[in-house]
Amino acid sequence: MPVRLVFFILVFMFEAVQAIGQTLQPKETAPPPETPQTPPTAKPDAALPGPRYFNLRFDEDFSYLDGEPGTYREDFFDPIKNIRFGEDWRLSVGGEFRFRLEAETNKLFDANARTQDTFQLYRYLLHLDLKYRDAFRVFAQGIAAFDEDRGLPPRPIDENRWDLQQLFTDLRVAGEDVPLTLRMGRQELQYGKQRWVSPLEWANVRRRFDGVKAMWEDERWQLDAWYAKPVVVKPRQGDDWDEQFDFYGAYFTYKGIPRHGIDVYALGTHKTGSYLNPNGKVGDESRFMLGSRFWGATGPWDYEAEVAGQWGHWAGDTIQAWNISLEGGHVFTEAPWKPRIGAGFDRATGDKDPRDSKVGTIDQLFPLGHALFGYLDLIGRNNITAVNVNLSAWPVEKQVRSELAFHSFWLTEDKDALYSAAGRPVRRDPTGTSGSEVGHELDLTILWNVDVHSKVLFGYSHFWDGDFISNTGKSEDPDLFYVQFQYKF
Repeated sequence: MPVRLVFFILVFMFEAVQAIGQTLQPKETAPPPETPQTPPTAKPDAALPGPRYFNLRFDEDFSYLDGEPGTYREDFFDPIKNIRFGEDWRLSVGGEFRFRLEAETNKLFDANARTQDTFQLYRYLLHLDLKYRDAFRVFAQGIAAFDEDRGLPPRPIDENRWDLQQLFTDLRVAGEDVPLTLRMGRQELQYGKQRWVSPLEWANVRRRFDGVKAMWEDERWQLDAWYAKPVVVKPRQGDDWDEQFDFYGAYFTYKGIPRHGIDVYALGTHKTGSYLNPNGKVGDESRFMLGSRFWGATGPWDYEAEVAGQWGHWAGDTIQAWNISLEGGHVFTEAPWKPRIGAGFDRATGDKDPRDSKVGTIDQLFPLGHALFGYLDLIGRNNITAVNVNLSAWPVEKQVRSELAFHSFWLTEDKDALYSAAGRPVRRDPTGTSGSEVGHELDLTILWNVDVHSKVLFGYSHFWDGDFISNTGKSEDPDLFYVQFQYKF
């Protein structure tokens, strides 16, 4: 048995036993009258600040540890979370271990010689966050990511052996009292619902960029502007940026409406090289994007709407593309398990005519498609129309969450390709006679928040091939089962 798998089993058993022990521990009875009571003004332990771990680890804040004991929830890792060096310097140390077992069948509709594969993924992250008051900061994060027992060809998102995940500096360029920060170096980017820009948490190797970013944030506004290049993963040597790919943008968020928000963004890419467009032409690509997103909640209802358009040129052809996304749901707060019923709709344009001088296929940029178009990761946003309905509930409040989602997919344009989760064309019928129905996917997930540090995720997904898949090549329904354990500190 691999050493890493043994390590995972031991850590998981320890966490599970600890959590079960806390659950079975008898509740404390009220103290006798002569025992001093907690002052009425004191907060209950659950309301006190304590460790919170985010998808972007550099957003975590442990300054509450400056308070006196009793004003925060104590944690085993407190001694390494707010290390003081004099009055001005502080250091925080954190990390993560993640293990995932995946068993997939017919992942590419039986297009591979090997149709079944079961393998393990391991990820180790360690970071140091050094700050000088609010004026200066250095954030460094290392990664070691491995796969084992994979029989199919390796994927670029699975392995990165002992490399630099992030290294950047922050500088308050106008002084500590002005919330304008300049960030320079290797960094992760995440915006909105992560439809266009995401670090891609599902991947064993998270996505990041080398670049510079200016940030302004106050009570009402958050404004970011950046210029960057995506980092290319080289599993057994040092990673480097893509010299031929420029990514720039500005993202504005208004937070002045309670429980609602508005995003407005402008994004741009420039790719230099031999890139093949849907019309069969090869050349450079320049693309500009404008979009806006509205989201919020009113009582038990929640909603989100996003619309975006893209323009530019690709190998001499004109780009004209757009996307619309709608989501909403209702939480039955008075019902057992607090179930939520939701639905979503996505429509992204494709290329209508493979022989004209226009490109209508949208570019999904750097998305988290995994959470939006099914956990099998078969479908990309390019040239796709999708509908989903979902049901989620909390069988154990704030600890165990289950979700069932059903997705249906159609090609927006019959003559354009079906694109993968990575945005690459998978199958295409330029005559448009193979139909537009791609298929349907069912996703079942169960998330167990063991404690503040660890969580376990179980999932099963099945895809039913549609007419387009059946008429354009091999067609076998794909399946995916996975179990994942994640520990953060």
